[in-house]
Amino acid sequence: MTEPGYSVERSALDRRAAIAGEQRDNVIRAREVLRAAFDRDRRTLGNDQYGAELEKQLPEIEAGIFGAFDVCIYGQDERAAGLRASAGRYGQADDPGGSGG
Repeated sequence: MTEPGYSVERSALDRRAAIAGEQRDNVIRAREVLRAAFDRDRRTLGNDQYGAELEKQLPEIEAGIFGAFDVCIYGQDERAAGLRASAGRYGQADDPGGSGG
C-alpha cells in the first residue's frame, strides 16, 4: 500500500514474521538445553550447608528462569502473528478485488 509519505512492503512483513518465528525457535532450543542442564546437574550442588540452601531455593529460581523463557516465547509468537496479520491486511489493501497478488 502506498500513500504520500508512507509505504509498506508486504514481503518485508512476511520476512520479519519468519524471523520472529526463527527467534522463537532459538529461544525454545535454549530453554530445552538449560532445562536438560538443570535436570542433569540438580544433585551436584554438594552436601554442605550452601548446597542444601541452594537446593531449597532451586524450585523458585527455576520457576523464575523458565517463566521468563515462556514470556519471551509468547512475545515472539505474538509478534510473528501480528506481522502476519499486518501482511495480510496490506495484501488486501493492495489487492482489494482479491486476485491473489
